[in-house]
Amino acid sequence: MMVDVVFPLAGETLGEDHACALSRAVRRALPWFDEDPESGILPLWGLASGDGVRFVGRRSRLALRMAIRRSASADSLTGVRLDLDGNMLEVGASRVRPLLPARGVVYSHFVTMDTDDEIEFLARCKTLLEGRGLRPQLIAGKARELRSAEGSVRGFSLMLHGLEPAETVAMQETGLGGHHLLGCGIFIPHKSVAAVGD
Repeated sequence: MMVDVVFPLAGETLGEDHACALSRAVRRALPWFDEDPESGILPLWGLASGDGVRFVGRRSRLALRMAIRRSASADSLTGVRLDLDGNMLEVGASRVRPLLPARGVVYSHFVTMDTDDEIEFLARCKTLLEGRGLRPQLIAGKARELRSAEGSVRGFSLMLHGLEPAETVAMQETGLGGHHLLGCGIFIPHKSVAAVGD
């Protein structure tokens, strides 16, 4: 069973492309996290944008997706100061949030399938999903790019709809594609089929 462990954050600013630095910082603080293929780091939320930076505020949160058996270990992150390429984030007390069924729609801000071509991207996603016995409707959104330790990662935002409630939980638990430690391929419930830009 998978859950999200959510932490409030305190800090000032981060670079726009901070996923790689966040991944390194979390993995330094939680060495086991790097070795657990089930785990992932959701994109930070509650950040405000401006002048090429992201501002950390009272509503900013870090969420780690992991097996519930690991959630107590993740609590050791509380009180830690994460260094994101010289930008510091102070991590507050954690709370565990269960993965809940959605009304047929889940969304990931970034899924990578090792292709820049949207048609090929959707075809590869469809093949993987059908291999799991899932046949949702797929809507690709914005093309995405971020830095990783190995170079650039490219993909698209992706919405899946027409899933049964239990299937939406399964998608949240397993994700799709690679680079979960960079926030890629991790799904969250979505209220409706709408624009998948941001």
